[in-house]
Amino acid sequence: MRVTVTGATGTLGLACVQALVRAGHQVRAFVRVPEHFRRRCSEQRVEVVQGDILDRGDVATATDGAEAVVHCVDFPPRQFALNWDAVRHALEGARPGQFVMPGNVWVYGPPQSERVGPDHPKASPTRLGAIRSDLEKAVLAEGGTIVHLSEVYGPGIWKGHVLSMFERALAGRTVWFPGDLDRPREFLYIEDAARALLAPLGQRQARSADYTAPGYAAITPREFVSLIFKAAGRAPRLRSLPLAWLRAADLLRSQRRALREFSYLLEQPILLDGTRIRRELGWMPEVDYADGVRRTVRWLRKREREAIGAEDASATPILSKPEAD
Repeated sequence: MRVTVTGATGTLGLACVQALVRAGHQVRAFVRVPEHFRRRCSEQRVEVVQGDILDRGDVATATDGAEAVVHCVDFPPRQFALNWDAVRHALEGARPGQFVMPGNVWVYGPPQSERVGPDHPKASPTRLGAIRSDLEKAVLAEGGTIVHLSEVYGPGIWKGHVLSMFERALAGRTVWFPGDLDRPREFLYIEDAARALLAPLGQRQARSADYTAPGYAAITPREFVSLIFKAAGRAPRLRSLPLAWLRAADLLRSQRRALREFSYLLEQPILLDGTRIRRELGWMPEVDYADGVRRTVRWLRKREREAIGAEDASATPILSKPEAD
């Protein structure tokens, strides 16, 4: 299958590109800066197309001849409205093929059941959640597919509080986790997340379908962080960050103010129901937490070694004076 991946330099986009290549598909990566993509992916079987997702002509070029588009572009909260044009252009490029887009738990309000599935009300009390819900409705109306993912972790994650937990554990520093350390949550390994996004490809029943892809299992933050410290070879150092402190800090940090309204998700974490995606598409998470954490720690250590090596290679050598005979 000929597949175009938008946002291919990002965490999910790159994971999808790599999974598609392994499965033998013809892959086209649509990116803004090809050099950045090539630094992260050296696979020569991937065709790289440069362009702007907000330029309809660029998107048309990137999707020309594609049988499917996996749309992994997601603008940050301060530019969230731009997602409308990005999705509209990608949907146009996907016709008459398939269009698949990741979703998150922003669209849900407080959970009304132990597990949240595709039929759970999308009644987010937040502005951004409501916008996202409307966007997903538009995608489904056009025959697209939405796959809601649990919080993703693993190699390739380059920002966010999950990455911070790993980095602090590797450094032997205390990990501060917001909220209750013993309330069950779930996390989804990046390769499993990519498989969930690609599972609808070639499946007619997936058109206009909404799926939820849960993590490997419910796990408490205390258990998850303890696995990170164990993989790092360090004694666990974990503290709960009171939500009141977090809200106060968000008031002082403009880039996080838009996310304050999602604090209810910290108090009432959403666990997703994988019944439909397992029944219709045969997808289940495969990487358990212990293995996923070990792989992530190995990747972070390799990245650190490579960064140190690059710094050493770029350093100017200091030549000492020749000793006298």
